[in-house]
This record gives sequence, structure tokens and C-alpha cells, in this order.
Amino acid sequence: MKKIFEYASQDLPDFVKERDVFGQVKSRRTAGFKRLKYKSLNAPDLKVTYAGLGIRSLATFIDLMVVFTLLLIPEIFLFSFNFSDIDLNIYRVLISLSSWIFYHVTFESSVYQATPGKMLLKLKVIDLYGKNISVVRAVFRCLSVFISTVPIGLGIWYISTDYKKQGWHDLIAGSYVIKS
Repeated sequence: MKKIFEYASQDLPDFVKERDVFGQVKSRRTAGFKRLKYKSLNAPDLKVTYAGLGIRSLATFIDLMVVFTLLLIPEIFLFSFNFSDIDLNIYRVLISLSSWIFYHVTFESSVYQATPGKMLLKLKVIDLYGKNISVVRAVFRCLSVFISTVPIGLGIWYISTDYKKQGWHDLIAGSYVIKS
């Protein structure tokens, strides 16, 4: 009887451990997004309130309205609402994407740390240390939003399940959206 208790106190051999659907040992498996997550070893645990999916979606909607209003000016003067020419449509897409990227990078890397939609709702974009993000990180974050939206928006829906309310683009860029 003594031998049974000695064996139970030791670690179980690998073939006895619980396995997942793919046959990997659960205790040794790492999630795919943990590999993408930029986490410095010296990053402190911030005592902030993270912004959820609803308020971030509302801020994005406000930003879309601002950029859409600003894009009406070149539409009126350059394109005259001519949607039949395919070349003009390509220019519209390029102007829209570049202005969206410029808009986000400029505002999120500034001292305000937020776009006008986020400022209106009192949100900020910070890095792992609670400081404002650099221009390079803001560009990287803005471009990786497209990665978050491609698979049916799963990277955006990930905000609602994550403890720190990060989307895939936040995980990749190493940023947080907080309530200020």
C-alpha cells in the first residue's frame, strides 16, 4: 500500500497526462496568440480600466464619420461623383485607406493618445508601460487592424473575451485601449 501512495505523489508519466483533441499534452501546449503577443519581461502590471468592445466600436463609428466627412471634399472637387470609371474608383480606395491610416497614426501617436472619437469617449491608446505609442507602433497597429478584420472579424471579437480587452491588432502591436 505504501508503494501506491509514493507513486501518486510523483509526477505522472507523459502517456497518462491529459491530452487535447490533437494529442498534445495540455500542460505543455501554448496558445497561438501567446506567440504573437508582444510582452516585455520588464513590463509592469498596469492598474487601469481597459475599454471594452462596445465603447471601442462606438469610437470607431465616430472616427468613420469624421474621415467620411473629410473625404467628401476630394470627392466633390476631384471625382465629381463619377462612379463609372474604374481608375477613379481605385484612386478612391487608395485615398480612403491612406487617409484612414494617416488619421489613426497621427492622433494615436500624438500627446492626446487618441483619435477624436476616442477623445470624445475618454479613451486612450497606450503601450505596455502606460506611455503613448510611437509612430512606428501606431503604423503597425493600424495595419494589423486589417489582419483582425479579415477572418470574419474574429480579431475584433477577441476583445470581448480577452482579460485586458485586447484585439489581435493590440496583441501584435503591444498596445492597450484604456478608459482615462
